[in-house]
Amino acid sequence: MITKADLLYDESPAQAFSLYEAAEREANQSANHDFDGKIFLGKARYNLLVAKYDAANANLSEAILFFEANGDKTGLSSALSLKSILFQRIGDEKGAHSLLLKTIEIDKELGDSGALILDYGNLSLDFYRYEMPDSMKYCLEELEKYQDDAGDYEDYYYFQNWGMYFQLIKDYNRALQQYDTALKIAEKNKMTDSRATILMMKAQAYRLKKDLKKAHAFAEESYLFSEENNLIYESAEALQEWIQIKREQKDFKGAFELQEKWVKVSNEINDLERVQRVNAIEAQLEIAEQEKIIAQGEAELQAEKLASEKVRTKNAWLVGVVILIIVLLIFTAYIYGKTKKLNGTIKRQKEEVELKSLRLEDALTSIEDSLEYSKLIQSSMLPPLDSLFPTFKDAFVLYKPKDIVSGDFYWIHKTEKFTVFAVGDCTGHGVPGAMVSMVCHEALNKAVKEKGISTPGLILDDVREMVITTFAQNSTNLNDGMDIAICKIENNQLEFAGAQNPVWIVRNDTIKLTPGFNCEQIGAKQLISAKGDKQPVGRYSNKSPFETHSIQLESGDSIYLFSDGFVDQFGGEKGKKYKASNFKELIASISDDELSYQEASLNSAFENWRGSLEQVDDVCIMGVKF
Repeated sequence: MITKADLLYDESPAQAFSLYEAAEREANQSANHDFDGKIFLGKARYNLLVAKYDAANANLSEAILFFEANGDKTGLSSALSLKSILFQRIGDEKGAHSLLLKTIEIDKELGDSGALILDYGNLSLDFYRYEMPDSMKYCLEELEKYQDDAGDYEDYYYFQNWGMYFQLIKDYNRALQQYDTALKIAEKNKMTDSRATILMMKAQAYRLKKDLKKAHAFAEESYLFSEENNLIYESAEALQEWIQIKREQKDFKGAFELQEKWVKVSNEINDLERVQRVNAIEAQLEIAEQEKIIAQGEAELQAEKLASEKVRTKNAWLVGVVILIIVLLIFTAYIYGKTKKLNGTIKRQKEEVELKSLRLEDALTSIEDSLEYSKLIQSSMLPPLDSLFPTFKDAFVLYKPKDIVSGDFYWIHKTEKFTVFAVGDCTGHGVPGAMVSMVCHEALNKAVKEKGISTPGLILDDVREMVITTFAQNSTNLNDGMDIAICKIENNQLEFAGAQNPVWIVRNDTIKLTPGFNCEQIGAKQLISAKGDKQPVGRYSNKSPFETHSIQLESGDSIYLFSDGFVDQFGGEKGKKYKASNFKELIASISDDELSYQEASLNSAFENWRGSLEQVDDVCIMGVKF
């Protein structure tokens, strides 16, 4: 019966609660109390949903005692997590946060990835309420470590909370994309309270985006759905958001009508909360009774005074009416004068707005022209691929800027003895990223072409000093720089150094590895890789010389350098990142194809994964066949 109640809860909380009560009666009749903890937990969950906080607190206290007595840490974690939500709803933010940290400590000890998904989700909501986006993002990225063990229930909160993060940083389009995915999960799995909440969050995102028509529709849908399913807390949330939308629509009458509904719902919740303060109220009853006696005596005295003042009141009314008429006449004349003056002001402002609009249009056209010209300048910096021949049999570059210009770039230098090539990922994208890329590109040219440095690690050491010196000339001490993978080929020997970024080599045969390189089996292929040093080319508190790794190449080896734009792209059915593991399988699967086909395959895979979502970063992938 308890299992049936658990399965039924999301779709019909009230029916599930009836089953929990029936299970409790059966346990009392049979004197079998082995499952009391689960019964108390289920009842607490429903009472919390309908804002019966006193009953929920009593249920949770019983559940905690039961789980502690029986050494059930999994049950104890669930009870503490629910109590954290209860404390948050009654305004005890500090107590709620403390309980949540205890829950995480227990779940880490148990190694319960499913519970940790919920814990980090709830912790991210704490930071959302504190308006701490960086801490919230950290929690959500920690949560991603456990997503492979997540079910639909956990996936709902994953997308809801990512949406709230994007809303907090004012990226409302990304927030709505996450909310849409969460809503589909809630509807598919009949998650009643979650559906009401996500509809309200969509309304809030559209309001902040200033699309008040859609905001109004979702707020109304959230409220009606909450009322239909007796979700008191969610009704109050939906009404509060709806009132704000009405105000921004200048529909003050509608806002006032909704305010009356909200007060009624809020009073119902507050009345239930007052049950927790019964002792304090009882202590005040005696004082209230004494005040009542005093008030009755004062009322008799006031009645006597009232009879003597009736005559004076009638006269005062007549004088008041005359004064009111005079004031209204004066006010009407004043308003007429102000209105005439205001109409003139509005006309002048309209003319100013039209003029500014024309200027803005000219400015936008100028900016677009400048960006297109900047794109030509940046493209002219990029070397031709045929400079890689005849060192390599074939080569390709997939180059996809997020905006018109890019922070990613590729670089090639060839001499009679060796060939050096690299893929760089500079701080930022768009115009700022492109400007940093020009500094880094020029630093590579000076280090290799002018100073004659050819060892990859030494090249990066020299480039780092030039980049730091360039940006140190600014008083704000900019921390811009780049991540990069750089290789040198000489006499069938590959030398590699990297800042954050790796090199991948795909080979058909097994190999004897050299220090710094690892090998893993991907399908029928061997993927050989070397990681870059965990430091950027730029300002860094614990900088050290970049390390150079070397390996003997074999005919047919495919070598790949890339930025992180491909693996960090959100997409797919669930809107998640592509991830490095999937990228490895894709590279291994196409490594035998001609490189022009590989470029097309990578581009197709990227666009199919991204779908309708926005490209999040620049993409640059270089592949060569030895």
